[in-house]
Amino acid sequence: MVSLLVWGGSAAGMGWLMLAGRGGAAVAAAPWLAAAALLVYLTQWQPRLIVGADKFDVVNGLRRHRIPFAAVDDVEVRYSVTVRAAGRKYVSWGAPTPPSAFGTGFEQARDWKERPFGMLPSNERMGQPPTSGGRDAIVRAWQDARQPGATSGPGQSSAERTVVSEWNVPMLVVGLVVACWCLVSLLF
Repeated sequence: MVSLLVWGGSAAGMGWLMLAGRGGAAVAAAPWLAAAALLVYLTQWQPRLIVGADKFDVVNGLRRHRIPFAAVDDVEVRYSVTVRAAGRKYVSWGAPTPPSAFGTGFEQARDWKERPFGMLPSNERMGQPPTSGGRDAIVRAWQDARQPGATSGPGQSSAERTVVSEWNVPMLVVGLVVACWCLVSLLF
């Protein structure tokens, strides 16, 4: 949502400056709006945690980590997902977060004022059906991989248990171009 607001605001600002006949102001604002749009993309839109059949893919901004289940020592699912593997800690920026009270099925909270005093919710939350989210799928995938007979195990070669980390080269290039564009706009 934040991403769409920043991108829409940047486009609207550029359009407004161009329609107002302020081309110089639009040229001066363009690199900074592009930098803001790129920053929002890298921090809000691109990060994700992909749970595959035999590995986790943790994508955070400019880095991607492919973590095979055989290399995973521990998975911590709290307010973010942390995968400990090969002696390092990999935190996913884009993993599911805990559900809110409304996300767990407690929608009737908004009509408390209309209820008589004797009908205030005492233990209604206990009676709500359990919900399962993306966090459960993350834990379930790793637990399934740890079961005896799963394809990942201690008998695998070290190459199959190696964490592969790589840079997102296209985004690095775009970031450098935008940074140079901002620098040029400051100097001229």
